[in-house]
Amino acid sequence: MTELKVRLPAPHPAQKKILDRSSRFNAVCMGEGGGKTTLGIEVLIASKRGVLSSTVPVGWFAATHEGLEDAIRSVVRAIAPLIKRRVGNRKLELTTGNSIFFYSMDDRPEIFEQFGLVVVDDARKVPNFLSAFEDGLTDSLQAHKGEAWFLSGAYGKNNDFYRLYQQGMTDPDWSCWQFDSECNPYLTDEIKAEMAAVTDPEYRQRFGAEFLEVALELTKSQRVIGPDETFRQWCERLAAEGLKVDGRAFQLADRPAMAWIYDQIPSTADEAFRYVLVLMKCAQVGFTIMEMLAVIYLGIKFQPATVGMFLPDMNLAGLKSAERFMPIVRTIPDVHQLMTMEDPNGSGRKTGEGNVRTRRISEAMFVFSWTSGRSTTESIPMDILSFDEVQEMTLEQLEKTRERLSASPIRFTLMGSTANWPDVDIHHWYKKGSKHRFHTECPHCLAAKPLDDYFPECIKYDKDSNRHRYVCFTCDGWIDDTQRGEWVAEEPELDPPIDMAIPKRDWPLRIRSIHFPQFLSPTISAGEIIDAYNSATDMKNFFNRKLGKPYLDPSQVPVTLEHMANCAKVGMAAGIVWKSRAKGAYMGIDQMGNYNVHVIKERLPDGRQAVIHVEETYSADPFARSAELMEMFGIAVCVVEINPNYNDAKKFANQFPGRVFICNSFGSMVEGMIQWGDTPKQNTSDRRTDEEAQDRFTLRMDQYKCMQVSMSRFTTEEPSCIFPDPQGLIQEVIDKGQKQLVAVLPRVFHHFTKTALVAEKDDETNAYKRSVKKVGIDPHFSYANMLCDVAWSRSHGTSTFILPDAVGLNRGRRLEPGEIQVPGTLGAVLEQLEISREDTCGKCQNRDPATGLCSEVMMITRASDAGCWAYNANG
Repeated sequence: MTELKVRLPAPHPAQKKILDRSSRFNAVCMGEGGGKTTLGIEVLIASKRGVLSSTVPVGWFAATHEGLEDAIRSVVRAIAPLIKRRVGNRKLELTTGNSIFFYSMDDRPEIFEQFGLVVVDDARKVPNFLSAFEDGLTDSLQAHKGEAWFLSGAYGKNNDFYRLYQQGMTDPDWSCWQFDSECNPYLTDEIKAEMAAVTDPEYRQRFGAEFLEVALELTKSQRVIGPDETFRQWCERLAAEGLKVDGRAFQLADRPAMAWIYDQIPSTADEAFRYVLVLMKCAQVGFTIMEMLAVIYLGIKFQPATVGMFLPDMNLAGLKSAERFMPIVRTIPDVHQLMTMEDPNGSGRKTGEGNVRTRRISEAMFVFSWTSGRSTTESIPMDILSFDEVQEMTLEQLEKTRERLSASPIRFTLMGSTANWPDVDIHHWYKKGSKHRFHTECPHCLAAKPLDDYFPECIKYDKDSNRHRYVCFTCDGWIDDTQRGEWVAEEPELDPPIDMAIPKRDWPLRIRSIHFPQFLSPTISAGEIIDAYNSATDMKNFFNRKLGKPYLDPSQVPVTLEHMANCAKVGMAAGIVWKSRAKGAYMGIDQMGNYNVHVIKERLPDGRQAVIHVEETYSADPFARSAELMEMFGIAVCVVEINPNYNDAKKFANQFPGRVFICNSFGSMVEGMIQWGDTPKQNTSDRRTDEEAQDRFTLRMDQYKCMQVSMSRFTTEEPSCIFPDPQGLIQEVIDKGQKQLVAVLPRVFHHFTKTALVAEKDDETNAYKRSVKKVGIDPHFSYANMLCDVAWSRSHGTSTFILPDAVGLNRGRRLEPGEIQVPGTLGAVLEQLEISREDTCGKCQNRDPATGLCSEVMMITRASDAGCWAYNANG
């Protein structure tokens, strides 16, 4: 029988060294042209487990379809005499009885053959390669205790090949190798010419096989960003080449103040690491344009990278992707070509423009998402985050979303928004940063100051030119160029320079925050701004959208520290003291994770509320302490909100049936102010629900109305809710992570002053939407106090907040002829009930005369209260 022979090129010295010292698992990183694919074919055919030495099947895995076809052609040329037949595009059967299987990693089956040898080429191009290796390839090697080879070029540290390589460095079953291109003595002249033309970082990555912190810009044929081109330079080049945004030519020439902000976008991995760029701005200054250009630049510059572009809700995310992002991409031909070119992961298919949620530009993925979804803030890891319309996002949503960056070597965050409330959303982040403001310089006296520091005096009417103009705060000279000046940081220490002597993992968070008002826009005149100010019906809207500053109307915060000081003064004069025990009190609980806030009140003989205990509870089981307080203060009725710990709240309510009610809705659609779940009135949906599945002791409430009434108790000259000595109750609290002993009531008062009642006009419907706003902090005591008042209303047999007047109840006295009492006050109502009603609670057999507790409706009543639906006359 004639012996069949194959001819393979002799391995060069570096390849031979790798082959001689191989292990069961081998990771080889080679520079371009270094011969890694040739090495893979040598392993597949001539190694000790190759097809010439073994009868066990072997497998070749290419990263892409195109790479797979090239590999098949190379193998066929090398071993043509041994090929018995070719079975489709997946298998070569050999005359030796062995077989070679071929797969592309982007189209691999769920279950593989059992192999004695596996070679994976271009491993760095395989998305989620680690999971493919751990879940599929390792299983395919078990039966034959097979050997595996992973071949690739270097492409930064943000890919699974690098992670696999690092794991192998500490595993005795692995051999890991790095060889540059020049280890190949047969390097082509073309490769040598390209090596001489690239920058040093690109040389180190592409030809030196060096793992840099991030992958560099595209290959020469795909490069759309110059090696040292900054974001601003790139944008100015695009402008010169005809970039259009919303159908208009893009330019920065007339916007030097905005151009400086473009300079703040990082252009290196070190500049981007743990860097947050915050823009608190006015309306219509082009932030969204800058944001989209910036994420395109960063995605391409630092690819492979995942860029998350977040908006407040799903509809805005889809609109931005389709109506803003794609039109810009289409006007940049090089970028659009990268988006629609052949799939960079090697499927051999055209990718098109992606979909409304996910788009790809070369090896950068752009995810359009929103912060209001339960899972959208905590899903796949990302490298770059961009937040638009931050004023509609909570601080908790922002923090959760930023956790996506934790494993990235980039960790850059861009956020921008018109201003809203003081100390929240974008203003919160602005205050955490450097607080850069533009100081406009007077051309006459050269004094410089931000124009918003002396608005509206910064605009005056010029009779000579018949128009409004900006004026200097010092010399009253006219200022026509508001962008003449410089950006100055008020808190530069919050944006420290990079210290390369410190390990990168220890670098501090750098927050560069910038305030941008409409004064700096070349398209908006001084006259337009002052006219808007003089005609504004909503001053908050003016400050937010024109000046780019947060605004809080004092009338929207009903309670001040002066009000609370008066409540304490009146309480101490009335002899109110802090208590550790009581009977028949009422409690409200605001819960947040392992943290409950309690407010406890009792009723004074004259009908006023007396706060007798407040407490912050920090515990893995805070409701255990809530239960103790129920017993210590003989709580008649307690109301607790349903979230975030529904199960714990329900368990607590079940401990005290009929005494603890869970508030499960804060909506404004509640009829009246409060609807109790145990009343006979139920809606159609409730009636269809199985009775056992209903939570009987629940309630729904109109949060705005209830908070409004609760706060009103503090603001009258003779308050109807009073407090003991503010310094008389000392507790251990946790403030900014530190435990300390403090007087707790001043903290309660502070929470009350951070609660706003807002009626905002909807521009589309012209209707006013009422809401309770948290100003700067989460005012837990405000909500606990409100819930305590809801419990109070339950205990006094009414679903509304009718309170006895603090003075002048006129109890037990009929009105004299000609004497008038204000209709609707509880004093008058009770008098009339005492006179005219026969079916009072005192005459009902359901009521315990000793305690006042009604056994039917499970609430404490007075003998004079009007009988309800459960009234049953004494025999």
